[in-house]
Parts: sequence; C-alpha cells; structure tokens
Amino acid sequence: MPEQILVLDDDPALLQVLSRFLKAQGFEVRAHQRGEEALAALRDGEPAVAILDLNLPGLSGLEVMRHLKASCPDTEVILFTGLGGLDSAVAALRLGAYDYLVKSELKLPELAAVVERALERRYLTRANRELLEDLKQAREALAQRRAQELVQIRRIGERLAGPLTLEELIHGLAELIWESLPLACLSLVLRGPEGELRGEAHRRRPELPPEALAAWQSWLRQCLTGSGDLPGEAPGGWALLRGEMAADGLTGLAHAARPEPFEPEEAELFRIFVLQGEAALRNLLLFEEVKSLAIRDGLTGLYNYRYFKEMLTQQVGQSRRYGWPLSLLFLDLDDFKAVNDTLGHPAGDLVLKTVADYLKGSVRQADILCRYGGEEFVVLLPQTPPGQAAMLAERLRLGIAGLKIPLPEKELKVTVSIGVAGLPPHGDGAGLVAAADRALYRAKEEGKNRVCRE
Repeated sequence: MPEQILVLDDDPALLQVLSRFLKAQGFEVRAHQRGEEALAALRDGEPAVAILDLNLPGLSGLEVMRHLKASCPDTEVILFTGLGGLDSAVAALRLGAYDYLVKSELKLPELAAVVERALERRYLTRANRELLEDLKQAREALAQRRAQELVQIRRIGERLAGPLTLEELIHGLAELIWESLPLACLSLVLRGPEGELRGEAHRRRPELPPEALAAWQSWLRQCLTGSGDLPGEAPGGWALLRGEMAADGLTGLAHAARPEPFEPEEAELFRIFVLQGEAALRNLLLFEEVKSLAIRDGLTGLYNYRYFKEMLTQQVGQSRRYGWPLSLLFLDLDDFKAVNDTLGHPAGDLVLKTVADYLKGSVRQADILCRYGGEEFVVLLPQTPPGQAAMLAERLRLGIAGLKIPLPEKELKVTVSIGVAGLPPHGDGAGLVAAADRALYRAKEEGKNRVCRE
C-alpha cells in the first residue's frame, strides 16, 4: 500500500504541481489549501509525511504542525518557508519538524530526496518502538542491556540538542557511541568542503595491542584519503560499522570495529546514532548561520558594532582580571566622502570591501576586527601592549596606502588615519574607545595618513 503524503499550501498552482509530482513517485497524496481542512482529514488516517507551508490563512503551518504532532506523532513534517521565515523554521525544527525547504529555491528532485529521508527516519522511529516492545519479552539480562541502549538514545537529544561547537558535537557523539556499544576502536572525523579537518574524536580499548592499533590507524587513513581499493572490513578481519553524516559541505565519517560480529540490533543502534548526529550537525550549522547574520556586517563580512561592544566588555574584563595588556586601533579612511561623492557609492563599497579584505589577512586570528560604522574600523588586540599595537598600526597604514583598487574609470588608492590606545590599569571599555578616538582625531588634525598614539 503506498505511503500517504499530506500537502498543505494556499497556492493552488503549486499544490497541483506537488501533488502530480508526488503521485508520480508512487505516493498517495492528500492536498489541502487550509490548515483546518488538513486537520479534519486526519480522521481518514495518519499520513506518513506532511509537507506544510509556514504562512497560511487561518491556522499557520506551525499551528497545524503542533496539532499534527499531538495526534500523529510518527508523521514526519517538512516545511516550506521563504527566506524571511528562517526564524520560524528554526523554531519548527526544535518542535520536531524533520526539515525545511526555501520555497523560492525549491527543486523537485531535492524534495523527493528529503521525503525519502523523512520516510526512512519514520521507519527507524517505528522500528525502535517495536524493538522496545520486543525487549519487554526478552530475558532479564538482555532486557537490562537493551534498556541501557535506549537510555543512550534519549541522551542523544539531551547532549546534542544544545548550542555546541563542531568539536563538542563530535566528541559528545563519540562518547555516546562508546558508552552504548562494546567496541574495540571508534573514530569520528569531520571534514570541510576542501577536505580540511574540522574535528575528530577517537576511542580504543586500553588493552588493544600496539600492532592492532597501528593497523587500525593505517586502515582508517586509507579510508579518509580515499586512496586505493577500500577493504570491506576492518583490519584483522574485525567486524566493522560505518556511517556518514553530511550537511552544507561538511562530511562526518564514523568507523567502529571489534573482533566479534555485531548483532543486527547493535548495527541499528549505531545507525541511529549517526542519523541523530547528522541532524544535530545540520541544526548546529543552521544556528551558526542565523547567529552570524546577527553579528556580521553585510557589506564587508567583518564583525559589526554590536559584536564589538560585546567583545570589548569581555576583553576588558579578562584584561583587568589577569593583568593582560589590551590595545585598540581606531581606523578611519581619509577623504572617503569624496570617493562616494565623485565616483559613486558602488565605488565606495568596493573600497570598503578591499580594505576589509586586506585587514582580515593582516591581523592575528586572536585579534577582533570589526566595522565600527561607515568608513571606520576597529581592531581589538588582546594581550598586546600599546607599543606593539602602534607598530601594527603603522604596518596596516602602509599596507592600505599601497592597495590598488581597480575601478572602471581608473585605479584608485586610499589612505587611512589610525588612533592607538591601551587600556590603563583601572580603565574601562568606554574610556579605551574614547582614548583611541582622540588619537584618531589628532591623526586627522595633523594631516591624515598617519598613526597617533594616545
């Protein structure tokens, strides 16, 4: 019997296209334009997947989802949203939605793939419930072991649902798997779009012989580099479990092995861990994307004034607590108004982006570079005394003066004035900014294209 798909959208043309496409994929489709109609139709049976538009007349897609999850908890929900509705989509993911798609970027093959993955998670959820029912009839020792496994599954959500870094996510997932399955070796590696290492976690039995560990590490490197014909099992004939997580260009690979064969339930548990890890990774990247929009300047990609104020308070607190030096550079492009007035704002934007790119490549990773506003930039320099800060400022001034900015009309050069200040022993953030601003004002008064220190 074909799986039932509920489609809810107030656009009749889109509703017709989606219905025709999903029916061609072999699904039974129920299509509705209003949330009230969709909820009333639940009396005819539980849909396997619901595809809901967030913005609807009457009941919103989020409200329909709440009702749907209350009456049909196994139904997987996929949301349609616009670019402006990402906050609602994030809220829906936290309430149990499987995924969301941006309506303006919708591609039918992508929709089909998301539906298939949602059906797979539905199957795994039901299989897990059936496993729980079977465990009640098993021997006491086996039931106790399975109960511990289920506790670990619940801990996935508890440990991976919070705001984590990529490194914390990988280590947390590795710890959960290691606690839940009797393994000899476990390795989780997260790589970026260019194959760069973004995080890794490894576990092994303490009694593992050195030669067995060396064989495992050599085999794992072969898997990660993709060189040669990869073996179907771990070295030494060990049983192997493999899993892959993928999200927005990041790829996570999980490998687990031991001498004894894995039971089907153990392989299924490992697969659930990997699937939940992928969901946590996708949610983390979405959270970071939304967070980045709040603290980044849209033109230059640098941190914005709001982030600078937060970091200023934090760095001043650390400087005073530990006695570390803290300095601030205040940069202002000279005669920038003339660029906008004579060459136009597009040329001005190009100047700002070119200077920002140069600054990003010229300061340390630990330094905090922000666009303060307009043509002004600030660089917060932790653990840097004012003398060193002034040397950096002079190097930046010379570098910016040497930049060549290609415009259609001509090649443009710009200069910058820089004020330098250090945090006094009992100073605060406002005083540090004011001191650097005074030094900048003096640099402007003395002829521009220079560095002045407070």
